[in-house]
Amino acid sequence: MSGYEVLELGSPGEWFANGKRFADREISTQYIGMSANSFAIGQEAPAWHTHSGLEELYVFLDGRGQMGLDDDVVDVGPGTVVRVGQNVWRTWRALPESPGELRWLCIRAGAGELKGLPRDSEVDTERPKPW
Repeated sequence: MSGYEVLELGSPGEWFANGKRFADREISTQYIGMSANSFAIGQEAPAWHTHSGLEELYVFLDGRGQMGLDDDVVDVGPGTVVRVGQNVWRTWRALPESPGELRWLCIRAGAGELKGLPRDSEVDTERPKPW
């Protein structure tokens, strides 16, 4: 096996066709992962979540939205990059007045191999949203 691998994701529009796509489930990654995500105008995450072993980098590409980060709310849009460390609760939404879908990439990394780490999350469906 070689030290590299190529995955053709197609055009960016195809990345977001089903709301979420994990590129790292389609290519053999070891320490880093990436998902392409989209929310329709006004859509929000069903719950908060946090990770004990992952650090995530959210790169917003289109639309307008907000992220809830512990007790803070951050406005996001094209060009916004948000780093979220371990044990920080997060949720997000596309604003009702967003000019289009909220689209972002989530790049995940951990201190070890990622195979076990995506399962390190905790979900809180009872925590009220900050907006």
